[in-house]
Amino acid sequence: MVALNIVKISSARLKDLGPNMVEQLEVGGTSEFVRNTITLRDYLIGRNGGAAHRIIPEFVTLNKEAKVEFVKANATELAEVDRVCDTLIKEKSITLIIQSQGNLTLKGRDESPERLDRIFTLNFYSHMRILHNPSTLLQANAQIPPQYSRSVSILGAGHDARINSDDLDLKTCFSPGQCANHTIVMNDFMAEEFSKRNPGTTYNHSFPSVVNTGISREMPVLVKWSTKIFMKLAAPLLVGEEETGARQLFIATSGVYSPKQTATGDRSAGMKVPDGLKIMTGSDGTVGSGGYIVNWNNEITGKQSLLNEYRAKDTGNIVWDHTMSGFERVQKLNRDKSAPQGSST
Repeated sequence: MVALNIVKISSARLKDLGPNMVEQLEVGGTSEFVRNTITLRDYLIGRNGGAAHRIIPEFVTLNKEAKVEFVKANATELAEVDRVCDTLIKEKSITLIIQSQGNLTLKGRDESPERLDRIFTLNFYSHMRILHNPSTLLQANAQIPPQYSRSVSILGAGHDARINSDDLDLKTCFSPGQCANHTIVMNDFMAEEFSKRNPGTTYNHSFPSVVNTGISREMPVLVKWSTKIFMKLAAPLLVGEEETGARQLFIATSGVYSPKQTATGDRSAGMKVPDGLKIMTGSDGTVGSGGYIVNWNNEITGKQSLLNEYRAKDTGNIVWDHTMSGFERVQKLNRDKSAPQGSST
């Protein structure tokens, strides 16, 4: 475990990253960024405008230089995600993308008009689309000091289980459990694949521990109430929200999670590696690979015996190709829907 005092010391020095941080947060955010940076262009993306408007005044109070914008979107549909990305690409560069959108469900497959399951899209495809569309902006920031270019997808890192490689989008064998398994393992491999293709950017898949984030909001009423009761009873045994936020911030900024390669040719990117720590081992077993599976305590996690079995079958490339071809199919579907009747596309 990375000691909490090390995490907090690193967070307190975030101003070292410079004055031009741009942060895009999906479904909520953390005030730690605003408290510890000089200026900040911050996008909050989500469905809940009420929650965002409660958070924004806190951000501005913590940092009067901060510019915070809420963009309402339903990330269960990629057309909505693309609309958000069109807003983001107006920026000259993006330094950091943090995504925490996700849900649990006991429902069966719930297809959107894009012919994808909504929860699967929320937990996986939307994460990848938001990384893919503005990737050139992330890469641009990797070229200038301090070569800070990073993403964090907060989901279920380390909770890997078997997937059906012949039905990656679970078109025929959907279940809530399989949906969770697929989105977790596929997030793992996409962190690796993105880091190979964009070596100046760090891609993290993390687990936040058990915190009260509203992830059970799609569950039946009885389950939601049971979850609330459990959270209250178990609170003394759980990692607090403040510590969770601080540790996710460490993942998002610390140099221990270095990119595969920087513009200067060294591994220096983000905050300085704290004394006593070293650059972490990436998900593929290589130190400083640029793709990391990170547990709540900031240590590397992942069921490597299972993931290595899939690597031997080239599952990383298979997941990448599946995801990119899926994006192309959905884009064409949405173009055809928006085209005037009788026109050809």
